[in-house]
Amino acid sequence: MKQKEQDLLIYLADNPDRFVTSKELSTILSLTPRSIRSYIKVLKEQLENQGARIESKPSVGYRLQILHPVTFDLFLNKHCSLLQEHTNKDHSSNIADRQKYILNKLIIENKKIRVDDLADRLFVTRSSLSKDLAVIRKELLPYRITIESKANTGIFISGLERDRRHFILDYFFSHSEHSLQHYMKNKSFFKTISFDQLTIIVLDECRESGIYLTDFTIQNIVLYIALSIERLDSGFILQPVVLNTSYEQRTFYEVSEKIFTRIENSLDVKVPESEVAYLTIQLLAHGKTGKLTDDGTLQHEVEHVLEQIELESAYPVSKDYDLEKNLIEHLKPMIVRLENGIQLKNPLLKEIKTNYSNYFTDTKRYIKWSSYLSQFDINDDEIAYLVLHLLATVEKYKNLNKPRTLIICATGYGSAQLLNNRLEKEFSKYLNIVDIKGYYEIDDSILNNIDLIISTIDLSTQVFKVPVIQVSVFLTETDVQKLNQYLDNQRMHAKQKKFITDREIDTKPTFNYFDQFASDSRFKIWHTPTNKNTVLKELIEKISSEETQDFQDELLKQINQREALSAITFSDTIVVPHPAIPMSHVPKIAIGITPKGLKWSEEYPNIKFVFLLSPSYWNNRGLTETTQAIVRLTEDVEKQNDLIISKSFSEFRDTFLSMIEGGTSA
Repeated sequence: MKQKEQDLLIYLADNPDRFVTSKELSTILSLTPRSIRSYIKVLKEQLENQGARIESKPSVGYRLQILHPVTFDLFLNKHCSLLQEHTNKDHSSNIADRQKYILNKLIIENKKIRVDDLADRLFVTRSSLSKDLAVIRKELLPYRITIESKANTGIFISGLERDRRHFILDYFFSHSEHSLQHYMKNKSFFKTISFDQLTIIVLDECRESGIYLTDFTIQNIVLYIALSIERLDSGFILQPVVLNTSYEQRTFYEVSEKIFTRIENSLDVKVPESEVAYLTIQLLAHGKTGKLTDDGTLQHEVEHVLEQIELESAYPVSKDYDLEKNLIEHLKPMIVRLENGIQLKNPLLKEIKTNYSNYFTDTKRYIKWSSYLSQFDINDDEIAYLVLHLLATVEKYKNLNKPRTLIICATGYGSAQLLNNRLEKEFSKYLNIVDIKGYYEIDDSILNNIDLIISTIDLSTQVFKVPVIQVSVFLTETDVQKLNQYLDNQRMHAKQKKFITDREIDTKPTFNYFDQFASDSRFKIWHTPTNKNTVLKELIEKISSEETQDFQDELLKQINQREALSAITFSDTIVVPHPAIPMSHVPKIAIGITPKGLKWSEEYPNIKFVFLLSPSYWNNRGLTETTQAIVRLTEDVEKQNDLIISKSFSEFRDTFLSMIEGGTSA
């Protein structure tokens, strides 16, 4: 087959669902219409009795019809190797989509499908479908799920419901993004389930019972509960689960009962006991509590492995109490996962394997020194979590100084400790790491004496009283540059502050940003006493133009959720309500002044300024600079007095911008 004939057949094969005009073919292949007709004539002859034919319609064009897929596939393999290469290259994503479609039918919809029917539906040969099924079988193998077949009904899935749920979570919903917005974003798979509501329920009950979950595992638990509700609604029931009567399991079982009781009351769903028992296993596998006692056998195993590592590495790990304690806390839920066949994903796996392959290999070897752990087939994700503990320890021994800053990390203690030690190594002269927390752990008492937040998750749409710098858990060169720039700016501002004149500061960008966010239509002064709900409702209305129909209700819910996590009152007189996730097309600020004072809460009865922020889910350029000006206002009582007597937005704007002009930004 000539090259041009191959190119022509390739294009027709890529567009099987429509007629392709002669003009289109001429443009794509750089051929004259006459040449197209000649090649079509040759191809028609070559395809005769080869399982396909080219259909021609005057003034409409040409279309390739595949009549016998297997025969046509053999023809392509024999005569058109270039076409085969082209198809493999350009349709690798289609193959993945095809496999996902098959898994969706078999696992989620629990269908029984005849192979021939499936091949026809996917427009592939039986041979191609067999290759897809072989790949799928390998994917299912670690989950103890198999593909069975019967002559009368076709192929179907065989395996326990709990194993199916594990696979669904890992295959369809795994991710590697670290943004807070990603963690809280609803999945389209769940039509009637509020992830925000489930998150609050899980947080409430776990906090009440002293169970600690990282941000990353909170998402896993919430996602698991949502899937359980969805599967129950579709009639898929878990097999009975037998739990022992240990103190640990009783504690977690009580929490699971409380969680599902609240869900039953909210969603009008009846949850069987097996679901409560299995959520208990999930919580045991992901959470930890200070009430648990160390297992003597496990402690002995850890001590033995650390002694072996010390002999090999010369690091004094056998005498490192913190390392031993942290490993035991990590291994206890990990062993529950291993014993129950739960697969855990690690969003840092790729980076660890790429940048720390030696540590990864060593950790695999160390696991074999444990007689108990070596019995399990431990996946790479679990190993990567253990690598983080090892990396954190190595960094600690390189530099034992403990300098001040709050670290926020979403993926667990090991990764947070790694970042902590790297920060101490690079910035021990300038930073004092006072604490390490997950986002959901932040409250007013933690933020009370903090000057800087270093976070591994995206907090750009959240407003805090102090600067926030986002970094990688591995503290890359770019991250080091960002922190150095922040520290340089702080030193420079401290030296130059009293010498800066108005003319020396270029505030044009800030002027433009403020005018983009705020306006006269988004400003109101309440001259008579009012209440919190009225102020919020009216300010939300002022920024709701060009938004969706349910924007106002959803924004209020998100503001309440953000305030439930930590306070949005920045001083006795200033409050900055904003949503937990960005919702607006463009960033907006609505400003309310209450000269007679507004009771926001029992603790803050005299709020004078309400800055309602609604960040954009696209671009928030300039919003940080503006919020920093609001933060500076909290410490400037004189400027507050100037602003409170404003009679219009124009007066407020002039005073506020003059304050920005005289200030500095980090």
